[in-house]
Amino acid sequence: MDIGEKYCIVLVGPKYPVNVGLVARTMMNFSFRRLVLVSPGKEVLESSRLYAAHGAAIIEKQLVYEDLSQALRELKPSVSIGTSGRKASKSVLRQYVSPREMVELCRPLEGRVFLVFGREDIGLKNEELSQLDYVVHIPASSKYSVLNLAVSASILMYEVYMGSAANVKPLRRPASREIVNRIYVETQNIFSTLNLPEVKKNVVLRSLRNVIGRSAPSAKEAGSILWLLRKIRLGIEALKRDQGER
Repeated sequence: MDIGEKYCIVLVGPKYPVNVGLVARTMMNFSFRRLVLVSPGKEVLESSRLYAAHGAAIIEKQLVYEDLSQALRELKPSVSIGTSGRKASKSVLRQYVSPREMVELCRPLEGRVFLVFGREDIGLKNEELSQLDYVVHIPASSKYSVLNLAVSASILMYEVYMGSAANVKPLRRPASREIVNRIYVETQNIFSTLNLPEVKKNVVLRSLRNVIGRSAPSAKEAGSILWLLRKIRLGIEALKRDQGER
């Protein structure tokens, strides 16, 4: 089951069209397709599409319910997860999880998952939180821990998206061991061509290995270094031949 089929973004009592529009837009970014509004303001229903950009199609297909109980009853999610800016650590009525714990929790589930976000001003009420299975707490600075509705939704959607193996694609191709070893060989060849001290060669080669090991160069970067070293070696060899012929 892909993200669009599995997850529903549920906004309870949203007041501002811009937030709903931005949530819909972000849903498109991260492959979410199902948006549920619970008791939205009149302005939200009328104007949120204006802020959705490519997420307008999601706004057009959104489901609207009078209260959270009705949405849970009719859509029957396998698990429902709320969000809260505050973490009541002593509460046994709420099972708090981090965003990444939430992703791991939902990964094996086959049924529908509700990600439920509360109002811009007061969030989810205790009565609403009590209807949910888990509560996600997004860590933030103690100096200002209040997150905007659209920002909170974006963080959780990003975590879900990146937690899907199909979406985690490397941004760079690391250099192969063969290319890295050829860099070391070319460096050794340059030392031999220049007749430099063996002790110095060992120090330089060890330093080179340390630098390459820490930086983990891409295939393109390692290839460029290898090309330069080869050109240097060939240039030195050509220069020595010219000098020998004279």
